Amino acid sequence: MMSVESKQVRDGDDVRRWLEAGQTQLASLLELLHEHDRLRERVEASERENERLRGVTYENEQLRNRLETAERQAEHLRQSIAELRSENERHQKEREDAAERLNHLVNEIAQRLRPGGMPR
Repeated sequence: MMSVESKQVRDGDDVRRWLEAGQTQLASLLELLHEHDRLRERVEASERENERLRGVTYENEQLRNRLETAERQAEHLRQSIAELRSENERHQKEREDAAERLNHLVNEIAQRLRPGGMPR
């Protein structure tokens, strides 16, 4: 049987070991808490960066849509320019043909009006 005194010594030793172990565990716990804070800060920074990137992605999509619209408009304008050039060339040819016919008619009239020209 244990005496009260030996039990108190044993209990004191247990308390001392518990306190020593507790100090080590407390230091580990504090380190874990600091690590948790650092990780939380990194998560928050990552979330802020993700939000910023979402905004950039949205802006990029908007710009891509605007670019596609501008490209469609540019293609439409190129087609319109090609049609107008073709029409302009056709009108120019018609004017040249009309000028040639008019020149031929004027020459024919001039020949008929000259003395000794073609008989009427």
